[in-house]
Amino acid sequence: MNKNKNLKIKEIFELAVKNHQENKNDVAQKLYNQVLNIEPNHSAALNNLGVTFKKLGEYQKAKDCYEKAIEIKPNYIDAHYNLGNVFKELKDYQKAKDCYGKAIEIDPNHLKIQNNLGVIFNKLGEYQKAKDCYEKAIEIKPDYPDAHYNLGNVFKKLKDYQKAKDCYEKAIEIKPNYTDVYHNLGLIFIELKDYQKAKDCYEKIIKIDP
Repeated sequence: MNKNKNLKIKEIFELAVKNHQENKNDVAQKLYNQVLNIEPNHSAALNNLGVTFKKLGEYQKAKDCYEKAIEIKPNYIDAHYNLGNVFKELKDYQKAKDCYGKAIEIDPNHLKIQNNLGVIFNKLGEYQKAKDCYEKAIEIKPDYPDAHYNLGNVFKKLKDYQKAKDCYEKAIEIKPNYTDVYHNLGLIFIELKDYQKAKDCYEKIIKIDP
């Protein structure tokens, strides 16, 4: 009986994931709930259900799912990361920092968590810590454009325009159509009084996204 129950849970969960990946959120939610009706402590179903709620902007429901998943499985890195993302959306940066910090304790080499923790430190004005996170992300994956862009933003805040320029140019080298980078690089060229290059940046944005 137990074997059949586990097989049924596995089949429903896999179908839920398939629908989730196909952006059929309503169907996926019903299927995750079916899994939870059979096995209320299915941490992956709770986590994934939270992801569907976040996508719909239902942050409180998403938060409840992630917290329940963490209660069941305290070292569930995805749930800590996803809970941090909810707090980030809600602009509760201190709680987001705590969640990402916990996730980093579990896996210090998680690229996106290092990057997002850097974003939170930046929001909190802790620029050195933000810089450390982005540099760690770049160490993990040197061709990660978001980390180069975000590191550039820290240098821009610190008015170190040459280093900001170098970071933005590296991000563009990796991802040539990164319009946000061209926008900020244009601002850097204005600060450096290189108005022609600033103009070139804004023309490039229009060319990429008319």
